[in-house]
Formats: sequence, C-alpha cells, structure tokens
Amino acid sequence: MIDEIASQWAAALDRGIDAAERARLDAWLAADRRHKGALLRARAAMSVLDRCRILAGSDAAEGDAYPSAANEDGGLAPPPTSAFARRRVLAFGGAGIAAALAGVLSFTLWPKATTLGTDTGEIRRVPLADGSLAVINSGSELRLSFTSRKRDVQLAKGEAWFQVAKMPDRPFTVSAGPVSVQAVGTAFSVRRRNGATEVVVTEGTVKVWSAGTPGSTYVKAGHSAFVSDDGVEVASLDGDAADRQLAWRDGRIVFEDAPLSQAAAEFNVYHAQQIAVDPAFADKRVIGSFQTDDINGFASATAAMVGGRVVHEGNVIRIVP
Repeated sequence: MIDEIASQWAAALDRGIDAAERARLDAWLAADRRHKGALLRARAAMSVLDRCRILAGSDAAEGDAYPSAANEDGGLAPPPTSAFARRRVLAFGGAGIAAALAGVLSFTLWPKATTLGTDTGEIRRVPLADGSLAVINSGSELRLSFTSRKRDVQLAKGEAWFQVAKMPDRPFTVSAGPVSVQAVGTAFSVRRRNGATEVVVTEGTVKVWSAGTPGSTYVKAGHSAFVSDDGVEVASLDGDAADRQLAWRDGRIVFEDAPLSQAAAEFNVYHAQQIAVDPAFADKRVIGSFQTDDINGFASATAAMVGGRVVHEGNVIRIVP
C-alpha cells in the first residue's frame, strides 16, 4: 500500500501539484519515515520507465491529470476513467516498482554521463535517476554524472532549478564554469549570466565556492548568491522575490521596477524573434507579469508603459519613440 500511494504522489509531482496537495504530501511524508524512501523509489522508477519508453519508441500518452481529492490513506483518488490504467500508475504498484527497479536499476540509476537540454522557448521538468527533480529553463544544457558515491551536474549554459533528494553520503554538486554549488537535500537554482553565476536558494542550505578563490560560503533559503571574479555576494530575498525570480518554472516572467533593456533581454531568452529597445527607453522602468510565449503582448504592454510604440522589422520587434 505504501508503494502504491508513493507512486500516485510521484505521478502528481511529475505533472505539478498545488499548495493544498503539497500540504497533504508533507503530512503523508511526516506520518511514517518509510514514506520518504518509498517516494524516492517511485520517482526513480518513473524515470526508469520514461527512459525505457523512449528507447522502445513508444508514443504512449503521458497520462491524464489526477484529481486533487485525497484518499483516507493519504494517497490521491484515482481518475474515474481509463487514465488510471496508463503507465504512470499501472507501473507503480508495489510489484511494478520492484520489477522495474530489479531489471534496470543498476544500469539506469548511475549512468556514466547523461546530457539534458532545452531548445529556445522550451522549459522541461525532468525527474532525475536519484529521485531529485530538475526544471530546466529555455536554451539550457545539463551534463549529469551520477555514481554510487557522488552526484555531479555541470550547467554548461543557461539556468536550472533543482529539488535534491537527500542522500548525505552522496553529495549533489552543480558546477557552472569555475563556480560549484553543493547540497545534500535542498532546493535551489543556478544560472550562468554575463560571465558570473547566480544562485537562489528556496529550501535548506547550499555551499558555494569558486575555483581560485579560497574558502566557501553557505547560503540559506530565502537568500541569493552572486558569484563573480570579485567573490561571493550574498543577499536576502525579501517577500516574494524568490518566487518572482523563479516564475519561469511556470512559464512566466515577473518584473518589479526593472529597466526595459534588462526586461527585453530576459524575454529574448525564450524566442528566436528578438526585441530591440531604443536607447531612449533603455533605462525606463517596467513592471508586470508576462507569459514567456507572448512576446507581442510583452512588447505592446511595455511600450505603452514607457510611452513608446512597437515596430516590426522582419525577425526584430523594436520599441521606439
């Protein structure tokens, strides 16, 4: 029964859960120390089955959304339709997990190397083999190297957020150029930008250091770290600042009194079509929440904010006086 409930939660986490479901999940995890291990196994098994499906060339559907109603035993109520028979639930009964893991665990959980990437405008949620989760932003690339002793991730470019499965004897380290970020069980993002690295911690504590710079810095939840040649600069994130910075995980960008030139550069990460800002408006401030896939809406709204207009020139959208 524990494994069956864990499998339901693993599928729910894969499609995304709301605050109410998160509260029920936290309560279920706290109820029995075996629950956390069962959830980690279920998420690992899901990753195994995803890989097997890809290798087999299956075009099976990803599975329908699960209703948020909870069972008395702490699990999620199954859908009333045939969706319950899809592979994300069918494969995760207690026997399903055991069979999936027994057959391919030794090969899959600790690959020598795995590369994960996103195209321009693509945002991916990827359950990792150790039970962790990575959300990868547009135009980014990760290179994973997991062994029985350590979990190493190289952020070759772009940005990613990680929810790390707690394994004290197998540290989880993300490297971005000369900068390294290490966690045991926590949640944080790493972003490479303009020759520097930015870290935002949303849960727990991480250790940050840079090659060639002595010592390391511990960064707690609710704080960010900007790492450059000048060292590590830690700042507290007030209010919902962390949520604004990581809104891209939900396909949004939120600006709070940002220069238009900076806002346009952020938006350009998600599109082949680009926004160009007239120098007269570069330092004008804008505010608002925008969908990452609505470049025209962003251009029109921000142009109105600064008293400009939008001009389309081929693959360029210009905001001009």
